[in-house]
Amino acid sequence: MPPGAGAGSAADFGLTTGGSSRDVERRYQMLASATGMHSSVVARQVHGTLIVEADSASASGSSVVGEADGVVTSARGVLLAVTAADCVPVFIVDRGGRCIALLHAGWRGAAGGILEGGLSMLADRFGVEPENVTVYLGPSICGSCYEVGVEVLRAFRSDAAGPAQLDLRAELARKAVESGVSAERVVRSRWCTRCGPVNLHSHRARGAEAGRMAAFLGLLPGPQRAADPRTAGWELR
Repeated sequence: MPPGAGAGSAADFGLTTGGSSRDVERRYQMLASATGMHSSVVARQVHGTLIVEADSASASGSSVVGEADGVVTSARGVLLAVTAADCVPVFIVDRGGRCIALLHAGWRGAAGGILEGGLSMLADRFGVEPENVTVYLGPSICGSCYEVGVEVLRAFRSDAAGPAQLDLRAELARKAVESGVSAERVVRSRWCTRCGPVNLHSHRARGAEAGRMAAFLGLLPGPQRAADPRTAGWELR
């Protein structure tokens, strides 16, 4: 992201922060085209746990699929997107290449079980069990930068006694493993949206001036083959 770019800039993919709806739609169309996809799908995020499915019939051009914080699909050529400015983008990829999920996990979504919901939806809808997926937890605010109050901490553990730091990626990694994902297939970014090492949108750092990043994931167009999700835009470590 260019230094100084914030809300309303060309680097802002937020539906409410990115400027005119036409400008934001154009950014998503360009993103789909640049990644080799024929369409893109994004939801209006509400810090909840609802996950919706996108299929090839409902995705044409750039579309907004209502209020949700996660999207799953088995359709090839459909680019899923979520936005973030400290929250955790959660990528879930079937290792057999049949389906994917992309989730937006703030503390409410993480505590409420959005990751577990995504795994359950892939199992129920596509028959893909947690032991057969890879989970990637993308750039977000790190534990050192994220101090929260006791009410937030108690959403994850009942013995919290006061304000403290919370590592959302660590909590989500624990939940993934407890849900049946192999520990070696849970990968966490080391990038923090607030302290770097690169310049990223951060609500904690810039408040209302912060834009929103787009995390994106898609199954490449063409015949089904071994998993080769298009995850350009985040570093995989």
